[in-house]
Amino acid sequence: MSTHEETDSRSPAQPFWLRGPFAPVTDEVTAHDLPVSGELPHDLAGTYLRNGPNPKDGASRHWWFGDGMVHGVHLEHGKARWYRNRYVRTARYGGTNLGAAADGEDASAARARRLRGGGTSNTHVVEHAGRLLSMVEAALPMQLDRELSTVGAFDFDGALDTPMTAHPKRCPATGELHFFGYQPMRPYLTYYIADAGGRVIAKREIENLGPSLMHDFALTEQYAVFFDSPARMTRDWGDGMPFEWSETHTARLGVVPRAGGTARWFDIEPGHLSHTANAFELDGTIVLEGARCARFEVSPPCLHHWEIDLGSGQTRERAIDARIVDFPRIDDRRIGRPHRYTYVIELCDFVDGTPTGARLRRYDRTTGASAAQDLGPRRIPGESVFVPRGDDPSEDAGYLLSIVYDGERDGSELVVLDAATFGAPPVARVRLPQRVPFGFHGTWVPAP
Repeated sequence: MSTHEETDSRSPAQPFWLRGPFAPVTDEVTAHDLPVSGELPHDLAGTYLRNGPNPKDGASRHWWFGDGMVHGVHLEHGKARWYRNRYVRTARYGGTNLGAAADGEDASAARARRLRGGGTSNTHVVEHAGRLLSMVEAALPMQLDRELSTVGAFDFDGALDTPMTAHPKRCPATGELHFFGYQPMRPYLTYYIADAGGRVIAKREIENLGPSLMHDFALTEQYAVFFDSPARMTRDWGDGMPFEWSETHTARLGVVPRAGGTARWFDIEPGHLSHTANAFELDGTIVLEGARCARFEVSPPCLHHWEIDLGSGQTRERAIDARIVDFPRIDDRRIGRPHRYTYVIELCDFVDGTPTGARLRRYDRTTGASAAQDLGPRRIPGESVFVPRGDDPSEDAGYLLSIVYDGERDGSELVVLDAATFGAPPVARVRLPQRVPFGFHGTWVPAP
């Protein structure tokens, strides 16, 4: 099914997110029995999903602003059974005006309409309590069915009345889903917990000095950790980026007890957190790892380490590496607990400030070393997702899945790596029926 005319991906006048491997695709495709190079592990049974921007009219003012499109690859019994990609049918996608209040409509009603409209829903997709949720941090999540068709906006049976982060965290011990919403009016920050069955069991307003860009957060066994950025939110989402950098606002880490209690805020060096890798508690100290840039949308991110001494209130921080990296992921079974391996995308081959190449890199907290993954000439990976191998608790007992752009044929493939032999050639490559534009975040949904 064709949805718009092909964007001219060769036009140098277009911004990077509308050309080359970023350019939107025109078709929603369903293909079965995909060709595989190598051998797919038989214990990989489930669906890899990845979300990203794909503007339906072929144009957008910013990479973040394109309509959401979810891509899925289903693996089973050593076969790649199907690929499909579908737009997330938000109200915005359908042409509904989600801007300023209409005649006779008050501001709160207009905001509720925008919230339920789903925004672009282009950032992440996760599964919880049997529901697939497509997310963007400016609106409610959108529920999808197993064939990636849109069901509609999802508000946790009315419990969610703020935007929802696109980066919820599932506690491996309780099965709870922890998430938050931020917005330019009170409550600036709201912290939610949904139980393993999908019912919201806690909703708390977290006192903050005002609205800031809070794209991601972290979870430990006892705390939620928030990043109060100098990127201040000056208005609601709408026409353009609603953030301005403040030279006077102190960057802070907020520590909130999961079980209830007062938030504590700790001053840190100026900078902005793009994505967290993980956080955990160690001898009275919270350790946080994530991708930090010195200034939002101006300087590139690198992997960073923070420590918060809960007894003394002192903080320590350092860059782990000077390489330009982002999209950190770990074995999700280690969320909130000490982890060893962090997988990132390393950006490289910059031209006019834009990376033209990338590779996967693994950091080892035990040895302090890192290793790169060579996927071949002109092959550029997206974010990797770790899938455990059975019940083996070892952090490298599993597979890494990534959608990789193949510049030799202007196409894409799902690459499967054995995490235990990171750096070795892929164990399998699934050739996809069309190019998958560079996007954001993905997940693995095991087969029932």
